[in-house]
Amino acid sequence: HADHGSTASGPAAAGTSESTDTIAARDNTPTVLVPSADGTESYGSDTVSIDISNTSEGYVMVQYTGNNPKVKLQVGTPGGDTYTYLLSQDRLYEAFPLSGGNGPYTFTVLENVEGDMYSVAFDQNAEVQIKDEFLPFLYPNQYVDFASDSTAVAKGKELAAGAGSELEVITNIYHFVTENIVYDTDKASSVEYGYLPDIDETLSTQKGICFDYAALTAAMLRSQRIPTRLEVGYAGDAYHAWISCYV
Repeated sequence: HADHGSTASGPAAAGTSESTDTIAARDNTPTVLVPSADGTESYGSDTVSIDISNTSEGYVMVQYTGNNPKVKLQVGTPGGDTYTYLLSQDRLYEAFPLSGGNGPYTFTVLENVEGDMYSVAFDQNAEVQIKDEFLPFLYPNQYVDFASDSTAVAKGKELAAGAGSELEVITNIYHFVTENIVYDTDKASSVEYGYLPDIDETLSTQKGICFDYAALTAAMLRSQRIPTRLEVGYAGDAYHAWISCYV
């Protein structure tokens, strides 16, 4: 975790018998950044478009307009990690975070051939310099999808009301999610590869799987300007999703 700033009260002035320090409530007005495919720098083919116009903001936009029903995006990071996503079939641009920081990235779109076999439809390299290391964890993206009119954003504002610090906001949102969302064991046993959370649905039904918990929490925190990283991987032998917050 990284230090993202802190606030401390100074000591009482010399000669005073007592001091009362009041921590003012932080501004809980939501901030929702909006990713976009500006087209100023993009690459692709007849079916693939990789827009890297805004990599300095910490994300890449990818669009697939072909007819293959199972298409993957692989994002190779400067540190050698590879993140794999399943592109949606809605033919719209989707945002993906540049989680590996600054340096050379590779973006590879793969089309399913049969079974677990894929062929490369398009790939592109890019040198990335992100202007703020926390931006990849503040923008909405495919996994943490929210907008200014999301119910979850309004709920995040409500939960942050009166909080005096980022840690208090995190505490309030964490307790709300863990105490009000029920784990959906039926969904967990039937969820299919490529599933994506709907944060407002999780909030309204008050149930979900680990991915839903993590995405809902991350959306509320990001809209409160608290950088939040969502990870999907293995916790021991269990396939899992979880978050990290930067404060």
